[in-house]
Amino acid sequence: MTKPVYAYGVVILPPPDLYRELMDLRKQHPLLRSVVPPHITVKSPFLFRQTGARVVEQLEATCERWKPFEIRLGGLGVFQDSILYVRVDKSEELTKLHLEIVEALDGYVETLSDRYDGNQYTPHLTIADRLTPEELIQAKQILKGVRLRRRFTVDRIHLLRGRGRWDLTHTFMLGPT
Repeated sequence: MTKPVYAYGVVILPPPDLYRELMDLRKQHPLLRSVVPPHITVKSPFLFRQTGARVVEQLEATCERWKPFEIRLGGLGVFQDSILYVRVDKSEELTKLHLEIVEALDGYVETLSDRYDGNQYTPHLTIADRLTPEELIQAKQILKGVRLRRRFTVDRIHLLRGRGRWDLTHTFMLGPT
């Protein structure tokens, strides 16, 4: 029997109040669907080359060197005519954290698509994906009255594991533990 293959990703989850609000919107409007919870990608999805313990060690060591920082959310945006997201205002801290994690995991993981890493990194809070162009228009209409301009402090990142749906496997606090 072959062992299932899981993809992993490093993300920031929105604060609990915003997370609940976005999940409630998904329940109320099935059009706002996604197999992954609302999140800000810090490192594109990848497969383990080494054991998961080595990846966790690298993430822990990287996060220990960081202090919490603030990010701000802006208006809606679209990727690839199928992904609806909330813009994350340019953040030097988030970009640096992204680059450090990409470097820390180099050699330990196989990135599934590096088109979102490095210079192409565009932080965003994913709301829904796999939408048709018509569904995108409807989704924007649904979110028209929703206040998505927010700011919050990032004090942790998460490792998600996915195979059809994504689940949280580890949380890493920023700063010494």
